[in-house]
Amino acid sequence: MIPTKRATIIACLLPMLAACGSSAPVRYFALEADTATGYELVATEEKPILGVGPLTMPEYLGRSQMVTRGPGAEMIVDDFNRWAEPLDRAIHRIVASNIDSLVDGVAVVAFPYSSMIAVDYRLIGRVDRFDADETGRTILDVQWGIGRPDRTLMVAGRRRHYEVQARSASDPDAIAQAMNDLVNEFSRDVADELKAALQN
Repeated sequence: MIPTKRATIIACLLPMLAACGSSAPVRYFALEADTATGYELVATEEKPILGVGPLTMPEYLGRSQMVTRGPGAEMIVDDFNRWAEPLDRAIHRIVASNIDSLVDGVAVVAFPYSSMIAVDYRLIGRVDRFDADETGRTILDVQWGIGRPDRTLMVAGRRRHYEVQARSASDPDAIAQAMNDLVNEFSRDVADELKAALQN
């Protein structure tokens, strides 16, 4: 017979061991373009080529885990809800896809693009913030401009603030969708500015 004290210790450890074996599964989320067509580079059409990027990202977003803001200066890294691809690659891909669908006068490639591709214009800039806070308020702050190879500006530098309320502050899927909406809104603004510049 097991002594009573030892039996009590084992009884206490069993729920802990069971909990360790049933941790929550990791969920993965992906940002998607606003259109279903995607983008492609067709050199035979002899369109000018727009290279999307580089758009530099804050270091706290350089991870697979979703990151949100807590109270004060706290940043919360969620190990159980992650991005299916690096966030910086997703942003370049989505913005390129959206612009290609919205602007007829250019072919679009996403950073990192091959050095063999001679781009005519480059969308460059910096993402200063891209996350949601504890209330579900989701923000994208970005600085950007479009330049030519001779370093002159086709579209002068812009600083934009985008904000949307996620439908649920506690649902990672809602946060991902809100972030997706902001990237698509940013893409539309860039497309509008680019179309105006091409007409001048």
